[in-house]
Amino acid sequence: MAESVNQMLFYQILLYASLIIILILTVILIVNVIRIRNINYELSEARKLILSIMDYIKKKSLLLYPDKEDLRADLDISDMNKVMSYFRDSIKQELKLVDSILDSIMQGVLIINSDRRIVRINENLLNLFYLKKEEVLFKKTAFIFKNRKFEGLIDNVFNEVVPHGKNIMFYGDEEKYLQVEAIPITLDKERNKVIKDKEVGLLVLFKNITQEVEFSKLRSQFVANISHEMRTPLTSIKGYLETIVEDKSINQNRIKDYLSRSLKEVERLNYLIKDVLNLSNIEYKRNVLFEREYNLVDIIKDTVKSLIFLAEKNDIKIDFKYSNDQINYQTDEELFRQMVRNIIENSIFYAGKGTEINIDIKEDENNILLAFRDNGAGMEKDELPYIFQRFYRGKNLKSLKQIGSGLGLSIVKHTVGLHNGKISVNSIPNKETVFNIILPKKSAKILDL
Repeated sequence: MAESVNQMLFYQILLYASLIIILILTVILIVNVIRIRNINYELSEARKLILSIMDYIKKKSLLLYPDKEDLRADLDISDMNKVMSYFRDSIKQELKLVDSILDSIMQGVLIINSDRRIVRINENLLNLFYLKKEEVLFKKTAFIFKNRKFEGLIDNVFNEVVPHGKNIMFYGDEEKYLQVEAIPITLDKERNKVIKDKEVGLLVLFKNITQEVEFSKLRSQFVANISHEMRTPLTSIKGYLETIVEDKSINQNRIKDYLSRSLKEVERLNYLIKDVLNLSNIEYKRNVLFEREYNLVDIIKDTVKSLIFLAEKNDIKIDFKYSNDQINYQTDEELFRQMVRNIIENSIFYAGKGTEINIDIKEDENNILLAFRDNGAGMEKDELPYIFQRFYRGKNLKSLKQIGSGLGLSIVKHTVGLHNGKISVNSIPNKETVFNIILPKKSAKILDL
């Protein structure tokens, strides 16, 4: 009897244990079903989000993306890596497209993040500063450009969240004047409203204006020099004429002397105006093609003939030698004639009385060779680098007393440059001065100076 009661108790315990196990398994099953439903729901929502993002990207770009039906077919729980792979490839393609667009822009382009680190830079800006992309990406601008004004411009844009522009000079192996414009990049529509912890980046555009600035300086300097050169003779003329008008006791000899000096100053002004017009003519013809050939021998002969009176007046002898009566060359007749005239006049005015000027022209297969030689006063070695500069008049007293404008040899150099030629000068004081000009025959087009 006792044994049967024990068996009954054992079966009851076993039944209760089984019920408890079944209950636990049921709970576990219910939990797993709920988790699976949640995962499927999350995957469904992720799929919808991915498809919507891809539709947006596809509309905004020219890139090819996988078809949505293919994506739906591929997108399952076991293959999420394929979806991520699509996005990685898409992002890489987008970045390549962005880099290609930036590199095609003529200006320098820089994109920096809120930490002032460079995240994108185009080839034009790299070349402008002689930089390598791998050495500047994700580096701070202060360490790359090392320019206080540039950092100040970035400060202003970050603080005000509005575009700012400024002309900045960058120093290095060579000075660069750049027009810099910094534009904030933010998702906030109210750009002028500063929000704390807001992520703001900058798009910075660089335009190289070095040449424009240098030309502006040259123009200002040229105008200042012209004003000075004109003021000197005008002051002298005014002084002479005032003396003649106001001094009633002045005799005829002094009047004649003052008028003679005034006439020389007028001649000096005439030379100056003529040479300025010649420079203007050169600038006008900078981008013109030399289409017609001229016989250079005939041009030089005519130029020498027109200067015989001036040469004889200064006791100068001119001798022209040529290997061939016919040496044709594509040029502008007026420019070439002025070039020859300026070199001869320079010798007449500065070489001294009793000087002989020898002109020689010859040609070879590729070049026209011109040489102007005189046995006059010559120049010191330290003067030679400056003789082609505008308004340079030389150091000796004779040079300072001459009526020339100081533009003659500058015009010569510009004219030679228009023909893509070269000019050089050698001089031994009180012995010899030689100007050598080489003009290439295959230079029909004028290049910018």
